[in-house]
Amino acid sequence: MIRALTLSLASALLLAGTPAAARGDRDRDQDNLREAAAQGQVIPLGKLIAEVRSRAPYSDMTYLGGPQFDARRMIYALKFMDGSQVVIVYVDARTGRIVGRRP
Repeated sequence: MIRALTLSLASALLLAGTPAAARGDRDRDQDNLREAAAQGQVIPLGKLIAEVRSRAPYSDMTYLGGPQFDARRMIYALKFMDGSQVVIVYVDARTGRIVGRRP
């Protein structure tokens, strides 16, 4: 009984630490992004969104906001709504080039 309680408590503590670790990763990504922007290594997010929204077929879609940034690959994931389907567009933050799309 005590062993099961100890294992349950240990598991709960491990799981409780996971969101903080994820926040730390996001904070580091944001710091890396700010530093890259200050050095002119990336295109400002607002400009990237405007460029993508000006291109077909994205000009006919609704931008949903909530961009995500992968600092390791320097790629933004931008979400759009195409009818009833969410489309994620992957954009290189350094060049503004669309490098992928799902679906």
